[in-house]
Amino acid sequence: MRLLIDVGNTQVKYVFQANELVLSEVVYLDYQSFLAAMAQGKFSHVKQVVLANVHSDEISDAINRWAVANQIGFIQAHSQAADFGVISSYQQPERLGVDRWLAMIGARLLYPNKNLLIIDAGTATTVDVLAQSGHHCGGWIMPGVQTMFDSLLTRTQKIIATPSEHANLAFGTDSSACLNHGSWAMTVGAIKEAIIQANSIQPIDNILLTGGNGEELTKLIADVVVLEPKLIFYGLSCFKPL
Repeated sequence: MRLLIDVGNTQVKYVFQANELVLSEVVYLDYQSFLAAMAQGKFSHVKQVVLANVHSDEISDAINRWAVANQIGFIQAHSQAADFGVISSYQQPERLGVDRWLAMIGARLLYPNKNLLIIDAGTATTVDVLAQSGHHCGGWIMPGVQTMFDSLLTRTQKIIATPSEHANLAFGTDSSACLNHGSWAMTVGAIKEAIIQANSIQPIDNILLTGGNGEELTKLIADVVVLEPKLIFYGLSCFKPL
């Protein structure tokens, strides 16, 4: 049994991997709850940990120390110039976020030899184009839905609004609805423009949506996207012991 961990900007997500492509459901925890679960022996049955981390090194170090103390194998994924059939477009490949790198690896594993548009909608919304050859054709990084909402509130004095987790594009009749729905609308609009831009490079075979806001966004554009909530974990599953 392997434990695949994705440490994001706002929370920790993990799955158990029983064998090649069999993954458990994704569990979402805040950092302290995850570290507490680890200390309480919740993961003592695993033989190996595979980690991706876009947050501070502190949590990576804590997981590594726990793994060493319990004689559990530990692998931390990092972005590379090329690996698992994916070739980075970055001149400095290590600067590409490991979450984007893993999403592309996972996408290629699930959809081999396809032209793919990969959208990861979380704290940030990222867009990446992956050619059937495995070449990364570039992408975008944008504020996520909640980040847009929070940013406008912090930079204005007289907008009073409370956040909503539910996607909606209707015109609002109070500031909360206007700001919430506007943030979703901006994200949907960006995704639709990304589809146009990606198809101008090459005809896209599949548009994959992942990340914390993926399920809600799928309700708005279900006719054009495929929801793949475990995409990063499929990328992590490719990392094997040295």
